[in-house]
Amino acid sequence: MSYDNVYLRAKMTSSRNNRLPIAPHTHSKKTIKEGRMNNPLRTLVTVATLCLPFCVNADSASINYRHQFTEDDSIHADRIKLSYRMDSGLGFEGELKYRTAGDREDVAYDNIVNNGHELTVNYNYKLSPQSTLTPALQIDSSKDATTYKLGLKYAYKINDTFYTAVRYRHDARKLDRDQVNADIPDRAKDNQTTHRLEGWLGYTPASKWALEYQYIYFKTDYIRYDNKKSDYEQNLAVKYKLSKQWAPFMEIGDIKVNATSDDRQARWRLGVQYNFM
Repeated sequence: MSYDNVYLRAKMTSSRNNRLPIAPHTHSKKTIKEGRMNNPLRTLVTVATLCLPFCVNADSASINYRHQFTEDDSIHADRIKLSYRMDSGLGFEGELKYRTAGDREDVAYDNIVNNGHELTVNYNYKLSPQSTLTPALQIDSSKDATTYKLGLKYAYKINDTFYTAVRYRHDARKLDRDQVNADIPDRAKDNQTTHRLEGWLGYTPASKWALEYQYIYFKTDYIRYDNKKSDYEQNLAVKYKLSKQWAPFMEIGDIKVNATSDDRQARWRLGVQYNFM
């Protein structure tokens, strides 16, 4: 072996022996924590990006908050609804519902529990400049059951001051299978069906005020009111257009107290709607 080869081999061996050890790749706690903190931000960015194409085609969007109190039950309830309508007539709605519970259910905003959520898809079909036909599908879910609501609404603008509307809706309530008991009479612990017929009459004078009266008739396959398989409700809404965006409102309703008596009670509602566009 030549001197040059011996010298080169010795230099390569020395280089390997003097090489610094490489530490295993580790993530610091700070890096892991930052990654976890960024997850919600990434989700928000993703949702916002997916919504951009719909916002371009948006015709209207609003958020509606409503507080409710029933006099005889002394129960408070709250609802937040987000509505979105595209130029094509296709609309989407989402509702979050809460209520008071326990021994302090008569105290507003105290001991609040989940009262379900509802998703709606509908479509406004213009029959004429005065009339609109709106089919809709709603899914209302709670911890005990899910109700599928399929309806058809017809609205007619009589003139610049009055409008009217009617709607038929079929509600199919599917109870949690583990709670179904067919031995209990009148489907009290079983799947239930409701036929709901509604009518509206609205008054919109040339001012910021508006009035709307609503009547609802229920025909069911279970005991709903006064030991009968039928019921009715009435509601009067007063609305005020504070600005292009803000519209507070108040409602008073006439509803049943329970399924076994003919007692009625007042239902008070107070809320506000904000229009984004």
